[in-house]
Amino acid sequence: MMRIKISIILLVIVWFFTTGISDLQAKLDRGIKNTVTSNMFGASGDGTDQTKAIQSALDYLERVGGGKLILGKGTYLLSIAKSIHSKACIVIPAGVIIEGSGMGVTIIKRISSERKQNGVLLVNKGYDTKGGYKAAGNIVLRNFTITDGDVTSKPRTYGDLIALGHANNVLIERVQSLNHDQHFVDICGSRNITVRDSISNNLQDTYGTATIQVDRAKNLGIWGLLLDGTNPKNITIENNKINSMSELVLQLGHDQSIAGDIRVVKNAINCLNKARAQIAIGKDEDTSILTANIKDNQIKLNNANSVGVNLVANTANRLENISIAGNTITGKMRSATIVGNSVASAGFEDILYSHYVEV
Repeated sequence: MMRIKISIILLVIVWFFTTGISDLQAKLDRGIKNTVTSNMFGASGDGTDQTKAIQSALDYLERVGGGKLILGKGTYLLSIAKSIHSKACIVIPAGVIIEGSGMGVTIIKRISSERKQNGVLLVNKGYDTKGGYKAAGNIVLRNFTITDGDVTSKPRTYGDLIALGHANNVLIERVQSLNHDQHFVDICGSRNITVRDSISNNLQDTYGTATIQVDRAKNLGIWGLLLDGTNPKNITIENNKINSMSELVLQLGHDQSIAGDIRVVKNAINCLNKARAQIAIGKDEDTSILTANIKDNQIKLNNANSVGVNLVANTANRLENISIAGNTITGKMRSATIVGNSVASAGFEDILYSHYVEV
């Protein structure tokens, strides 16, 4: 009888501990599915190549249906050599948040041994295989610094920090970009994209490129983008502080694109290139913009041939429903605003600008 009681008690104890451990493990699993930290996958931010560890964390989040990757304090070096992709260091799946511990605290950087090698640092998954807006979307990038590294005399042919192709619903906020060979953000054939509350300090003289580019998915296959002609739409660039050497800082249309529903609001743009002319906000002449609001931006120009807002279309393209209001444009310039060949009404009001010559 005593043996039976002892056996029952032991069974109860074993059941309690195994069930308790299972419940705890289940809770941990549920938490991990929502949020993981970089060090859980071996990414310590110690200034060594962290490509495989970060990609492993993102792949895990993809398997469990999405979630958040938190990057701690430190420098996370990325490389093509250890990437799963031949043209990008990190491939971001759908439904993922990458969140650092703050601008200047978490630093994502291209490894110095690849400083002159072509390649994108961060790209959304499926940009090279899925057309329309069907590549990975519902992505958030926030609270970190990203850079190509030191200024070089021979920048790469393509070297975006963040490239989005065929994406739907992406938020980039509180991200600091430092030197980049091509674009801080390249938005190609994507929709519902917002870049806000970010800082760009680019001292690399990437003349011929833009800090933020809005483009269609056509004729730009250098980073492997699927070229099906998808146009960008519903793009918001808001409340960013940009110091740039780029020829065209905010490029709202490129290579025959038709961009729709563009908002460029409350940005502070400082064009740093004194030797060559810059355009703070503009587009290619062979592109169309259908509805844009360019409002309350603070623009400083530093070359006598520079232009604040330059929206000129050739006769084959259109500018429709364009509102340019409340912008302050100062410094050395050719013109504060140039708009031409518009086929529909465009509203212009409260354009404030001044011209001064430095002594």
